[in-house]
Amino acid sequence: MSDFVFLIFESISWPMALTIGFLLLFLNGVILTPSSEFSLAVVGLYASTQAWLYMPAIFVTSMGNMIGFVLLFLLSRRYSDVITDFLKSSRFHYIKHMNRKAIRGFEKHGHLYVLYGRYIPNVRSVITIPAGFSDMPLSRFVLYSSFGSLSWSLVWVSVGFFLGPHLLMIIETHKLFAAALLVLTIAAVFVHRHLYLRSLEDEAPA
Repeated sequence: MSDFVFLIFESISWPMALTIGFLLLFLNGVILTPSSEFSLAVVGLYASTQAWLYMPAIFVTSMGNMIGFVLLFLLSRRYSDVITDFLKSSRFHYIKHMNRKAIRGFEKHGHLYVLYGRYIPNVRSVITIPAGFSDMPLSRFVLYSSFGSLSWSLVWVSVGFFLGPHLLMIIETHKLFAAALLVLTIAAVFVHRHLYLRSLEDEAPA
């Protein structure tokens, strides 16, 4: 498996890989998907093929995430009514719940929650919306989000860079165990999300 993964990496030039990383994190910042943790870890794994890419990977991905956050912040400020109506009518119940959670955190902790929230999976992107709805200055939003984005990229790119190759070797050595563990993990995530949402179905919408 590791040979197959690195064979794919060899077919991708480093400028293309960094561009893909930038776009993935930009999308995470502005439309809340794909997963930042997974995207950053994959970019870090790619960077492990050429050690000098470690710092550029962190910088490029954090910049992509930051630009996405700023765009969503500005859209939330400009189109707050449209976004509020969309979230109320949306069938994406998990996103609606994450938005309510982000709003409660923002109301409790104020502007600093933009910094704290960047370290909470799922909430880290959604927190941009209540920040845009508020009177938070753009300069303060950029300062807090930049620090959060940079440190988040540092952590997850490092996971892929330092642990990724070893994890691939373990998976290759223990294929059946790894496959079973993956299936169980995916099943646990879906079951947890389903049960969690059922427990919130009576909660009043934001």
